[in-house]
Amino acid sequence: MKTSLKKLVEKARLIGNRRRTPVGCLPLYVGEEQRRFVVPTSFLSHPLFRILFEMAYLEYGFDQESGLSVPCDVSVFEKVVGAIEGRRGRFDLRKLVGEIGS
Repeated sequence: MKTSLKKLVEKARLIGNRRRTPVGCLPLYVGEEQRRFVVPTSFLSHPLFRILFEMAYLEYGFDQESGLSVPCDVSVFEKVVGAIEGRRGRFDLRKLVGEIGS
């Protein structure tokens, strides 16, 4: 999976550079509505983000042309970002991981 993750991240960076994404960040398109988020690359080492990237790889593979899509609800993605940033206090990790997978 490490090689897969590296390929997905590199592709996201290349696409992000075309859309003027800030240095040190990458664009992601989340949910059915493909809402665009720009997240710091430092998030990539977080276990919750690794789950999201594995889902993206399994759902879409490497052939994503318009950006790296993440197949989860926007609300779940926002919870993941909040958990990583530590801005929402306590959260139930098991419940969050369950929401990511559903």
